[in-house]
Amino acid sequence: MAVADAIVKEFPELNDSQREAVSHTDGSLLVIAGPGSGKTLVLVVRALNILLQGLAQPGEILLCTFTEKAAFEMRDRLSLAAKKLAYPGDLSELIIGTIHGICNDFLLRYRHRTSLGNSYDIVDELTQLLFIFDHFSEIVGAEENGKYLDRWSTRWTAIEGARDYFNKITEELIDPNVLAKSSELFVRIIARAYQAYQAKLFEKNCIDFAHQQKLFLELLKEPEIGATITGRVRYVLVDEYQDTNYVQEQLLLRLAGTQRNICVVGDEDQSLYRFRGATVRNILEFPRQFKNSRTVTLLANYRSHGEIVKAYDKWMASWDWSNPKGGPSFRYDKKIIPDPEGKFPEYPAIFSIWGQNRQDEARRFADLVAFLKENRVIEDESQVALLLHSVRLEHSEPYLQALAERGIRAFCPRARGYFENEEVRLMVGCFAIILGYYGEGRGQLSGSLQELANYVDGCITELGRRCASPHPLAQLLQKFTGEIAGL
Repeated sequence: MAVADAIVKEFPELNDSQREAVSHTDGSLLVIAGPGSGKTLVLVVRALNILLQGLAQPGEILLCTFTEKAAFEMRDRLSLAAKKLAYPGDLSELIIGTIHGICNDFLLRYRHRTSLGNSYDIVDELTQLLFIFDHFSEIVGAEENGKYLDRWSTRWTAIEGARDYFNKITEELIDPNVLAKSSELFVRIIARAYQAYQAKLFEKNCIDFAHQQKLFLELLKEPEIGATITGRVRYVLVDEYQDTNYVQEQLLLRLAGTQRNICVVGDEDQSLYRFRGATVRNILEFPRQFKNSRTVTLLANYRSHGEIVKAYDKWMASWDWSNPKGGPSFRYDKKIIPDPEGKFPEYPAIFSIWGQNRQDEARRFADLVAFLKENRVIEDESQVALLLHSVRLEHSEPYLQALAERGIRAFCPRARGYFENEEVRLMVGCFAIILGYYGEGRGQLSGSLQELANYVDGCITELGRRCASPHPLAQLLQKFTGEIAGL
């Protein structure tokens, strides 16, 4: 294990743990990276260390990030660091992206070996729901005894509930034929619905995100294609490993191939996406998956005030993380420390606000924000972020109202339902006018359609109030409706 001379010269700020992670280039490596510990820097410099030592060409390194934004940031930081190190290779050949993006790139390349047709569509979280809605009778079926799929009382709750089960079945690589033989009625019913959903997806040449990953895994299991892909990829680097699910774990294990040159970076304390199928088990059991793997822990937090770091570490250490079933602990043993060379200004970095009730607490919070602004502790209210258990209106409304009473604007776009957001209401009003969905153009209305009409009327009224002629949008709508009338 070694670090290229250029890295030693140009990155003297690397601490001992970071340097150890960068230098490990042979075999599997688990990097437990606490908050603010420089994990992105480690991934970037580690990839360049591999390249500078001639252990791989850019096209033989796969770097997997959690979001597209993180992938773009990683590419930019690699490019800047490469210039600093005078690396001459073509970094555009690096395989960098989200797991979904990387899966899709390989599926496009080997589409002829899958059940997908040309120009297949990928349904995201919203369009997946709409897909089930469009094929409701074939997938969900008719209502029986006041329930859909023996569980849900309305069509939309059945769609959302079924979607969650469908994704879980795919992500956990569960055989629906086994589920169809279950002794439990609901399991058999959901298995039948899943089989109908899967058949309809392929019939319409569509895939959801879970099937996108499953199909790529099936490609990797084919001896010829799997050997071609894993033979090309010599090093796998994975960010935010604590937020991967089971099918993603299996994909990464396959991509690591026989050389097992895989480095995963993450922190079990920061696992956020379990509601999307992520399982912290993957990072906890990584040493079991890869025998003789090395573990490096990045403990220094360079981002936060020392008092915040100490309080965080004390709070995390106060819980019993042992596994009552005798398996691996639910948390790696670590003590997060503040920047050893940092100088922290003296101010109350941690304090508590509480009130007699939620409304009182919200008023006290609004008073604090106003105090910070009036005393120039902050330049703008946007420098304050409030984290809530949920941003749904029942949780956020007291705070939004208290801030509004103090004249403080707040950005909380998901507090209301999607169709209650201002820009969405204006868009609905535009579409209603263009499509003629007003007055007699609606036909006979009753029940939920009347509720929809009332909602649309409100949107049109709001649009007229906000964008009356000679507003450019009003003129554009007049132009569109005129063209449609002349067809």
